[in-house]
Amino acid sequence: MAEELLTLQQVFSELNTQVARAGGNNAFARLHGRNKGTVSNWTNCNREVSDACLEALGLERVEMLRRSKCCAQCRLRCGGS
Repeated sequence: MAEELLTLQQVFSELNTQVARAGGNNAFARLHGRNKGTVSNWTNCNREVSDACLEALGLERVEMLRRSKCCAQCRLRCGGS
């Protein structure tokens, strides 16, 4: 079974949901041992999603790869489309 991959929008939605459940930025910060300014920056999209933010949300960063579309010059060599 494939695991669900989240978009950045879904991550921020999850963050906002969990912050609200905790009772606000300060409560979320205390609950997860983070600085309240950091949490505020996360919720206001002033910082990139850090590993610390993902950890607080129970998420992990994964990397995905896909085959690239062959460029015109490569099609003859690799037979790509």
